[in-house]
Amino acid sequence: MTKNVSDFTGIAEHMVEEDGKLHLLRSQDVKPLIEANKIMADLAPKSFGDAKWRFAGRIPPIIAETWSKECGAGIGTQEFLAYCKRKLMDGDFAAFRIKGY
Repeated sequence: MTKNVSDFTGIAEHMVEEDGKLHLLRSQDVKPLIEANKIMADLAPKSFGDAKWRFAGRIPPIIAETWSKECGAGIGTQEFLAYCKRKLMDGDFAAFRIKGY
């Protein structure tokens, strides 16, 4: 088994060989991102005035990859963004929100 962890992203990759097949398992420590989101939520303005956009949340790369596979759309596409919006509105992923939609 080989393990590689990126200090920048917190993404850990584990390679496991089983029955002649190589499996790549990826995980990520999202605690730092969640803590930063809490701070950003406290600092973000309550209203955005005439702004055309606002910072709604941040999704860790490993979660984005999973959601992309679930919805069958590439990261950055309109379909993927709509799927992310639905997921962020779910209470299970509230920690990734900065301000609600």
